[in-house]
Amino acid sequence: MKYRHVFWAFILIAIGILFILNNFGILEFGWRAMWSLWPLILILWGISILPIKDVIKISALVVVLALTIIFFNRISDRSTWWKFHNFHYYDGDWNDKDEEDEEQTYNYKNQDLSVPFDSLAMKGLLQLDAAAGNFKIQGITSDMLSFSKTGDIGNYSLTTNDEKGRKKITLSMEKGRIRHSVSDNQVNIRLNDRPSWNLNLDIGAAEIDMDLRDYKIDTASIDAGASSIDIKIGNKNPLTVMTFNAGASSIEVSIPKESACQIKSESFMISKEFDGFTKKGDGIYQTQNFKSGKNKIYLDVKTAISKIDIKRY
Repeated sequence: MKYRHVFWAFILIAIGILFILNNFGILEFGWRAMWSLWPLILILWGISILPIKDVIKISALVVVLALTIIFFNRISDRSTWWKFHNFHYYDGDWNDKDEEDEEQTYNYKNQDLSVPFDSLAMKGLLQLDAAAGNFKIQGITSDMLSFSKTGDIGNYSLTTNDEKGRKKITLSMEKGRIRHSVSDNQVNIRLNDRPSWNLNLDIGAAEIDMDLRDYKIDTASIDAGASSIDIKIGNKNPLTVMTFNAGASSIEVSIPKESACQIKSESFMISKEFDGFTKKGDGIYQTQNFKSGKNKIYLDVKTAISKIDIKRY
């Protein structure tokens, strides 16, 4: 048995085992923890290129994966987990604080931000830079943008810049105090439906839910780690281009049946379902109405290990 035939299979099996153990409450493992596992890929890849027999490589692979599972099982114990994650950065010093002192020193509040509507802004650009969490973009606001956050990850900063009829809005985590024992980060964003939008999301391990049917979307770029991504696209714009750059991810995209769509997939290892698409070339898939459709959607998918499901509604 060739090592290259089982390399990615063992990785998927190990990740699946970790999620199963999490579902049964045996250990704590989720998308944020999975993002921390990316160096494991380098370790296993290094094993694959060692000038040794395949049987030794496979044995080393099994040992590394077993140790990874054992490690997560140990740190999922509350006392050990506390030691690993309850550290805080403040004025250049790391301090280990107990929960009571933490509540007195740090005050993480819910946050609401907004950008007033500008009738001169025909286009909007949203740049979102964030850590792990749950992110939703859906619903219409009379403002240019409205933002709400709940959870204990810390606050976001908002800046705007106007240039030739385009309003750039940047949302990013505030620098300074960084809390590592994050348990919740829920972000909800609503956009105005009058301008056309360019979305640029740079997020770590996340759950992303975007219902974009109410908006005119020119482009959307999603750069994420180990993520679960669910997007619904509308047909309010004649041309929409979406790019996905992700690690080990689950991606589900829903597009209107009347819209023409092309998918370009450059995924390393992929499980895919492209309902209503015909393969046209190496990694290129198109709907039957691609040439005649008035609204065109281009999806460019670049991922490592992924499950991609494209649905038509």
